[in-house]
Amino acid sequence: MKKVIIAAAALAVLSTAAQAQTVRIGTEGAYAPWNIVNDAGELAGYEIDLGNAICEHAGLECEWVQNDWDSIIPNLLAGNYDVIMAGMSVTEERKQTI
Repeated sequence: MKKVIIAAAALAVLSTAAQAQTVRIGTEGAYAPWNIVNDAGELAGYEIDLGNAICEHAGLECEWVQNDWDSIIPNLLAGNYDVIMAGMSVTEERKQTI
């Protein structure tokens, strides 16, 4: 259920970003099977597939940005990407930040 909520939130963010041709999506690449780095050194997994499908449906270009988990939220706030596509729990601290 948490993944569905995250996907719905991502879709909402991407839909509002429809004016931009490219959407930068931050992820970690170390949370199999959701997001991993495959043997070819590329991001892969369910969240990557879902993000690519959302971008395709919205007519946008996805640009994936791999980031260490500890800096994923600070990099979102700094504008290094437009949305995070990586499962995360809701905490009080995160509610205050994002």
